[in-house]
Amino acid sequence: MNRRTELKFLFLIIIVFIAACIETDIYLPAFPDMMVWFSASEGAIQSLLTWNFVGICLSGPLYGPLSDAFGRKKPLMIALGMFLLGSIITIFAQNLDQMLIGRILQGLGSGGCFTLGTAIIFDAFQKERAIQATNNLNTIVPIIMAAAPMLGGYLNQNFGFRSNFLAIAIFVLLSMVISLFFFKETLPKEKRIPFKFTSILKDFKQAFSNLAFWQVTSVISLLFAGYIAFLSGTSVLFVVEFGMSKALFPFIQAAILGGWVLGSLLLNRVIAKWGIPKVKQAGIALCIVGGIVIALGALVAPRDPYSQTLGMILYALGANWIIGLYFPEGMEILPHIKGITASLMTSARLLVAAIVVGMTSALYNGTIYPLALTVIATIAVILPTLIYYEKRRSAQSVETT
Repeated sequence: MNRRTELKFLFLIIIVFIAACIETDIYLPAFPDMMVWFSASEGAIQSLLTWNFVGICLSGPLYGPLSDAFGRKKPLMIALGMFLLGSIITIFAQNLDQMLIGRILQGLGSGGCFTLGTAIIFDAFQKERAIQATNNLNTIVPIIMAAAPMLGGYLNQNFGFRSNFLAIAIFVLLSMVISLFFFKETLPKEKRIPFKFTSILKDFKQAFSNLAFWQVTSVISLLFAGYIAFLSGTSVLFVVEFGMSKALFPFIQAAILGGWVLGSLLLNRVIAKWGIPKVKQAGIALCIVGGIVIALGALVAPRDPYSQTLGMILYALGANWIIGLYFPEGMEILPHIKGITASLMTSARLLVAAIVVGMTSALYNGTIYPLALTVIATIAVILPTLIYYEKRRSAQSVETT
């Protein structure tokens, strides 16, 4: 595949990912206003994020085998159509139940964007180029995500919270049009797997029984969950409890996302300089340091949002390096069922995020302590998981040589 064709596919995947990525971040600055308009509690408003993730989780395992059997384009168009329908419902929702329905439909649609976009990467690019393409996405997409809360804050202040959902709908419609007219199928018919229920169950069983795959998936999922729980929790905590202005808060979110962007920008360079094993270790170290900063901030200055933000920036930088290296590694553990592994990794990541966000929301008490505890707990789980995974992987490498 020549460079021009690779850039074309990379552009397409970015377009597909944009709406799916911003739909979780763009409306977070509007949480306080939505609480007032819907006469809802902080936990009820956060449920819009949780149930959106549930929708993504429910759809992910379905898109994988469907795309392995029928190609990537048809399921992608169905996903975008559902995404658009959910977005329209959120624009006109008159109560929280209607908004929840719209958010679930958005999740069912955006799940296809994540799953199918990931599968397209590993269809269109060879393994080494797929890793580079993933790193490029990890650079470009977070920049868009960093701009999302700033855009959302501006729209919310000037046009009301519904303008955020209108913006999502516009991006989804743009993605549909571009995908319909410019996306060429990446999975040839000769490589497709017939849609047989028994065969699909067998493939899922193989994936579910692979310990290494689930070790990698659990690490990616927990890192993402800690990050999302912090972002969603601070959207109310910093503004309502700590008195931060709604104009300033989007810049706090952008700074945290900036830590992720910095990680993406540096990843290829640090890999070339240090090698993959040392970059993995550096990523873990950054997450640990970030967790320590958050813990110390919670103990020494529990109402200071800036120490918490600094800790999460370090955590985000380290998480980017860990996810950027382990995600492609996880996709190659079972390379013959990439549609299913992509869907499972996406669904597991967002299901864990939904559970963690829900638990953190249930523990919400107007202080930083539940958020700090969530981040520290994720680090405490991923550290031994990664140590065990790497030891087992090294032992297997020795056995095969």
